[in-house]
Amino acid sequence: DKYEFAMSNEDVFVVVTADMLYQDVIAHRGDKNVAFSSNGVDYSFFETFDEDYVFEQEFSDILAKGKPIVCYYGALAKWFDYDLLKKIAATNRYSVVLFGIKYDESFDENMNGEENVYFLGPRDYKVLKNYAKKCDILTIPFKINDITRATSPVKVFEYMALHKPIVTTDMNECRKYESVLIGTDHDSFLAQLEKAEKLGEDSDYLALLDREARENDWSAKAGAIIDLIRRYE
Repeated sequence: DKYEFAMSNEDVFVVVTADMLYQDVIAHRGDKNVAFSSNGVDYSFFETFDEDYVFEQEFSDILAKGKPIVCYYGALAKWFDYDLLKKIAATNRYSVVLFGIKYDESFDENMNGEENVYFLGPRDYKVLKNYAKKCDILTIPFKINDITRATSPVKVFEYMALHKPIVTTDMNECRKYESVLIGTDHDSFLAQLEKAEKLGEDSDYLALLDREARENDWSAKAGAIIDLIRRYE
């Protein structure tokens, strides 16, 4: 009901986070009172870490294996590409670490204790960054569908602020950022992981991550919304 009301009443201010959502609004009611403001990051939050943080034994054991750690944090749901996850694990090149919640039954339905895959459950947001900082590559391995094509992932901006190489599947909103390595299919995703391994110490790439993180701080995102309201005060 809220959607139908907003789409039929151009006096309602609408904020969209992705191009597909913007086009949807335009198609329904034109471009009046619409602001584009993708998701973003609290850059300052990722400037400090708990240097004395004590990791539990399970995570310490993964670190001790010495393999590059490919990490994802967030919900595990039906839009997650579990087949891709299995292919990453099957290379025996990486430790794949997953933090988050099982949003639905998809993880248990698709995963069967595959070697090199470690589901560690949720972590408090305040300490999650300490784990991510220890990882080598941060990923978003989502299937491409109507949901993910219209998704602006908060975590991609957090990954930038963490100054870690980023590899995602071919999501529309992720294509916009130079620092994000895009895998257009499973094979190219694996190739991008190999490329990402080499970028972790690349000063130019790390500077790019930092610049794009700062450009996508929440303060900048709020500005687009404030500007829209001020025009009609």
